[in-house]
Amino acid sequence: MAFIPNTKKKLKEADNLGFGTKITAKSYRLMEKNGQYNVKTIGKKGWTLYQDLVEMNWPRFFGVVTLFFISVNGVFALMLVSCGMDCLSGVEDKGFYLNLLQAWFFSVQTLTTVGYGSVSPICISSNVVASINALTGLLTFALVTGLFFARFSKPVAQFVFSKNAIVAPYKDGTGLMFRLANRRDNQVINMEAKVVMSWVSVDSYSEKKRNFSSLELEIDKVVMLPLSWTVVHPINEKSPLYRFQKNDFADREVEVIVLIEGYDETYSQQVYANQSYSAEELLYGFKFKMMYYPGENGKTILDLGKIDDMERASGLF
Repeated sequence: MAFIPNTKKKLKEADNLGFGTKITAKSYRLMEKNGQYNVKTIGKKGWTLYQDLVEMNWPRFFGVVTLFFISVNGVFALMLVSCGMDCLSGVEDKGFYLNLLQAWFFSVQTLTTVGYGSVSPICISSNVVASINALTGLLTFALVTGLFFARFSKPVAQFVFSKNAIVAPYKDGTGLMFRLANRRDNQVINMEAKVVMSWVSVDSYSEKKRNFSSLELEIDKVVMLPLSWTVVHPINEKSPLYRFQKNDFADREVEVIVLIEGYDETYSQQVYANQSYSAEELLYGFKFKMMYYPGENGKTILDLGKIDDMERASGLF
């Protein structure tokens, strides 16, 4: 079966995804389910500490902050011990490890500006160390405060996608479809969807090539997203999936890449979400069940737990 996109324009637009045509290894997907590129960069990578601290997950972020807190106080504790315990009033020389522990707690009090007053520096050297310690504390808390604000103010899309994309009855034929919904109660407006299909073909020289084609959608924009949105690509004569059979998904290593964009009124910024469906996640001959229904007090109930609910389609399959 010839499998060629209908227009060069569509192919050119899809090529802008940037994956190229050389990724043809079997079972390699271009994008992970969480929307991250399935690419590992090695060699001369660029790295920015601020970007890493803002983008890492919360458990790792708190782990980094805790490790930094323990380490920086440990460094100042070693510096204070090296000055001699007689340079700190209110402490006794109890051996290296206990001295280090006492100096560590004094560093914590200085770094955090708590300053209980039970221990204080009395030598020039220990006063210099304590001064640097206090300055480090001021800069550190200013930095951590800024990082907290940046992380909380960063807009993050909270869309939930159906686990599978399906080929289901649509009008007088069939359609490729998946659905999504907003996890949060806030308003996301001016939603726009773009769907690109990727597949592997073999040319006349028996060389594999990765191909891309944008899929025309029944509706690619919605003004609001109060309920779920079933994104549908009609499979007709204009579709690259026309006369596509069930086994062709796996044989051609099809992957459907989804790009979602919308305006989040909470953050007053654009938010983005990506999703990918591999050949194994494309189901043939199913249809989605309703995931919202009338509730009490005139409210419509949207059950996000039903987003993956589907049933076998009859008639055309």
